[in-house]
Amino acid sequence: MRRHLQAIGPSLFQYPPDGAGHPALRDMLAAYLSRSRAVRCDADQIIVASGSQQALDLCARVLVDPGDEVAAEDPGYLGARELFKASGARMRPVPVDRDGLVVSALPPSARVVYITPSHQFPLGVSMSLARRLELVEWARAHGAVIVEDDYDSEYRYSGAPLPALQGLSADAGVVYVGTFSNVMFPGLRLGYLVLPPALVEPFHRAKWLADRHTAHLEQAALADFIREGHLERHIRRMRRVYKRRRDALLDALAGSFGDRATVIGDAAGMHLVVRFDSPGIATRAARSGVHLVSTRANYAAEAPGHEFIVRFTGVSERALREAVKRLAG
Repeated sequence: MRRHLQAIGPSLFQYPPDGAGHPALRDMLAAYLSRSRAVRCDADQIIVASGSQQALDLCARVLVDPGDEVAAEDPGYLGARELFKASGARMRPVPVDRDGLVVSALPPSARVVYITPSHQFPLGVSMSLARRLELVEWARAHGAVIVEDDYDSEYRYSGAPLPALQGLSADAGVVYVGTFSNVMFPGLRLGYLVLPPALVEPFHRAKWLADRHTAHLEQAALADFIREGHLERHIRRMRRVYKRRRDALLDALAGSFGDRATVIGDAAGMHLVVRFDSPGIATRAARSGVHLVSTRANYAAEAPGHEFIVRFTGVSERALREAVKRLAG
């Protein structure tokens, strides 16, 4: 950032010529997403947003009219569900099984399908290839748009990250949403959309109306960060760190709870879900200073009892073991 502050001059204080994002960053993103996620796009199909939450807000503004049906995973990401509802959508929850969203349960009149296929939030399952192809075919047949939220798939702990759904759908409408808030840090507030060509212009207009543009200084610095190889080195390093922390948590849960704790979605990402066979677990967590987040708000219908999201990436291995020890009493 200091490098760009020294060189950018008065243009830093003006509206940029292109509100869709810094050209160098969009070029870097197109190349990075191609090699890391098998996303097929040109830089012109990318719009930089102020985090993935703004990217999803733009999806709601452009793709949904009041009364339209939007299908979303159940359980699913509450932030997306509330955005679409605020745009007047009628939300249609669709169940998730071990292969991801159940395509056969999609309502035929849905105009938009919101999914997290690489690491389903919150359950952490990955959508199978057969299910992905089925969804792409369903969207093509029904004229629906798929919004693919790829919020933390860089952190996969066995094998390479899964290819994006977007790369399987040359002629189906998939809007791919990504973010640096997870892979880097939340304060950066940089996300992006990869759009089908027909949607580029409407999203450009919506972005301009929303906030004109995302801050260019951080975008310019991030473009250099990617081009010089720092991002991919950072991801490789943090994947090793997070794997150790995940393993420490899994070992502690197995040692303290055994079959009284069922772990879901531990193959990737920055959290896992634990179902405890212990009615007093929430009370014990609050009393002992352990932060557990219930999945209840993520379900449209009744949630399983004693099911919690456990984030492990920002906690040391020692602290994770101590937390589980406290939970076990």
